[in-house]
Amino acid sequence: MDFYYLPCSPPCRSVLMTAAGVGVKLNKKILNTMKQEQMTPEFIKINPQHTIPTLDDNGFSVWESRAILIYLVEQYGKNDALYPQDPKLRAVVNQRLYFDMGTLYQSFADYYYPQYISLAPANPEHFKKIETAFGFLDTFLEGQQYVAGNQLTIADLAILASVSTFEAMDFKLDNYPNVAKWYAHAKKVAPGWAENEEGLVDFKSAMKQMRKK
Repeated sequence: MDFYYLPCSPPCRSVLMTAAGVGVKLNKKILNTMKQEQMTPEFIKINPQHTIPTLDDNGFSVWESRAILIYLVEQYGKNDALYPQDPKLRAVVNQRLYFDMGTLYQSFADYYYPQYISLAPANPEHFKKIETAFGFLDTFLEGQQYVAGNQLTIADLAILASVSTFEAMDFKLDNYPNVAKWYAHAKKVAPGWAENEEGLVDFKSAMKQMRKK
């Protein structure tokens, strides 16, 4: 299956880790959105919203990273470990995925990207939202080894991609001991972590280049 992505993108990296977790080999196709490569007629036919990550599984296209995570596990997972079938367990995983999308990763995008893309000054109010998001995550992880239940799930992989990107921007986890403990463990057990690390190197390089423009 074809996977359109950028290695530096946190949502793309969560897909890479999930694919590793279910044992799926992706035909990786880098799409440089900074060069508007997503705007070609060929790609718009695959994804009318022209966003990455996008997965094309033999003519079936799906985009939005968390939707892709779910699809990969449901379609190719050997079991439901990464995305439990039990309605209550699944509800917690879903909540954490939406938390990552709408609160945690969103706080990253709101605070950091304007500083690098538009060279805007840091907004202290947006930084407070980051602190609030990490406070919530720290609470979720009280007495827990994983973010949603008692085993590694796609919620861990999505949030791991986000938290590792915060760390790449030198955000400190000192005030969030539960997050720090979870992060240290998650890096050891997450499938595809090495590729996530490689993407983080690309991410830091890309951010530096944007600052120079």
